Amino acid sequence: MTPKDVLSLKEASTYLAIEEAALRALASERRIPALQVNGAWVFSKKSIDKWRSQQARRT
Repeated sequence: MTPKDVLSLKEASTYLAIEEAALRALASERRIPALQVNGAWVFSKKSIDKWRSQQARRT
């Protein structure tokens, strides 16, 4: 994973058009791929894209 593939909570929130609080809840519930680094959530863009395509298939 290169730095450009890693999104902060704020960046991922904008990218997914989800409120930060909702995204934080999804991450803490392990319902979206995320890692906690030094207390801050970080997201892999590739993992989020994969997760989003899986969500789309479920509906």
